[in-house]
Amino acid sequence: MIIVKYRVAFTAIGDFALQLLQTRGSLIIFDKDVPYAYENMVLSHTKGDLKEDVAPGDTVLIAEREYTVARVGADANKNLRTHGHATLLFAESDDSEELRPGEILLTGARFPRIMVGDLLEIF
Repeated sequence: MIIVKYRVAFTAIGDFALQLLQTRGSLIIFDKDVPYAYENMVLSHTKGDLKEDVAPGDTVLIAEREYTVARVGADANKNLRTHGHATLLFAESDDSEELRPGEILLTGARFPRIMVGDLLEIF
């Protein structure tokens, strides 16, 4: 049986959020309480309950596209639990570059195509 650790739906896409994905390979997610100063850069989502810490080897499904968690920054689980916040980094493979504390490195082919209403699931 697969345990879903986290499930949320995207509610808003900031004006520059997808540009960050294209230029830096990253998505910043935040629950509905996103600070005003950041709302143009983030994907807002419904509140979620992180049932277990995100760990290397987990699967992340974003808009029906699958990724594998390669590494998790030191503060990523705490931030996800309290604010629904993390920076998701996308790479085809783990390049061993140092992660910032709030980042989660995901490996897989191509970037997701995200629309309001799409799900983000971690299991």
